[in-house]
Amino acid sequence: MIGWVPNRCLYMVFAVALLPALLLEVVNAANTNSTVNKPNICILLADDLRADCLGILGHPIVKTPNLDGVCKEGHIFRNTYVLGSNASAVCIPSRQMILKGVSYLRPGFRNNHKIPTMAETFREAGYLSMRAGKPKNGDEVFDENQYGGHADGNADYLVEFIEKNAGGDKPLFLYMAGHEPHDSQYAPDEYYSRYQPADIPMPVSFLPYHPFDNGAMLEADEFRTLKWPRTKEALQAKLAKYYASTTFWDAEAGRVIEALKQAGQYENTIFVVSSDNGYSNGDHGLMGKQNLYEFGGMHSFVIFAGPGIPKGESKALAYLMDIYPTLCELTETKIPNELDAKSLAPVISGKSPKVRDYLFTAFKKNQRAIRDDRWKLIRYPLINKTQFFDLENDPHEMNDLFDQPENADRIKVLMAALQEKQKRFGDKAPLTVDNPADPAWNPGIGKEELAKRTAKRAAMNSGNGSSKREAGK
Repeated sequence: MIGWVPNRCLYMVFAVALLPALLLEVVNAANTNSTVNKPNICILLADDLRADCLGILGHPIVKTPNLDGVCKEGHIFRNTYVLGSNASAVCIPSRQMILKGVSYLRPGFRNNHKIPTMAETFREAGYLSMRAGKPKNGDEVFDENQYGGHADGNADYLVEFIEKNAGGDKPLFLYMAGHEPHDSQYAPDEYYSRYQPADIPMPVSFLPYHPFDNGAMLEADEFRTLKWPRTKEALQAKLAKYYASTTFWDAEAGRVIEALKQAGQYENTIFVVSSDNGYSNGDHGLMGKQNLYEFGGMHSFVIFAGPGIPKGESKALAYLMDIYPTLCELTETKIPNELDAKSLAPVISGKSPKVRDYLFTAFKKNQRAIRDDRWKLIRYPLINKTQFFDLENDPHEMNDLFDQPENADRIKVLMAALQEKQKRFGDKAPLTVDNPADPAWNPGIGKEELAKRTAKRAAMNSGNGSSKREAGK
């Protein structure tokens, strides 16, 4: 007994000395396990893809078998939008809002580093992140950034990253955000050969040119893509290239998907499929994204698919920037408090049918819009014009109901909601002006007159001239 006591004491001293190291090992193991058990994230973002332009979304022509395969068991949000843009290149603020989760109308939006980006939030949560695609969209905070040019180059980088890192001690955060099918609709020749212009159906709301000047008629997407008046033959040729570029993007996204399968990580990956904005492609006589029609510039889509996500489809009103908090909630990652975006996880899980009653969109100071589940109002402040549509019975907005007396109360409600959302998102633009521009428009207007209008609109958009916030017709 007498000899045993010192040995026992020595053992206890030794155990106490080792305790901090043992506790650290336990903590590290717990942290590692909690991170490893989290799913990978793979965001596949197109550029200028219309809100209806995937096979899984019911498009009758375009072929997107790889994305259709991923999304067939996913949750589709068809009523997803870009909040808006103060630039002709809508993709710039759109992609920044996706990563930041806050309104582009906030002071210092582009240079505000106080709110963590989506990439920073998931890096902090233990993810290893990579971006491949268009640079300088607020995405420099990924662990690795690469620009592969077209979709094949971007896919090359992501496949290599997956092969090197998948299944390691950190889950992957992958962000493929390239150019396709943005003008000039790049694709290898083999994809162009799959779509014959004569076989392409025309848009339901096709017009040779837009019936009035919406303040964006001189955007590059409008006057450089197809000449006015648009013709059936010219538009069919353009759409054939657009669909070919979309199929090319799908094929290269498919390589990234296959790499995850080969790495044994497909079943443990949450996929997000979307586009940074929409595209008109002939609807209402417009070609680009500088408008607020439903199948125009700000209307997109988002599909979530993967572990824990039930198959479904929702008409809930959503923003692209909602992707950020939604992924946080789906992966049990803390959502930053400062975001304007809202998580769509309650809709996905069936706990709630929607997360907002109204949805607001904007383009420069030329256009503002507000919609609810059925009704939509578009306001053109610089020409003091308002449109009003019944989306339930007129989804392509072909019948303007603004002048019908029975809609007066509905218009009043939506106008009030529009003004409230302007305050909510930091929009200080007026809804009417004292000296409105001429709304008349046709392709015969001369270059000299167009130049004058451009100068006047530029002055209005910069805030020069008197204005007032009340909205008239």
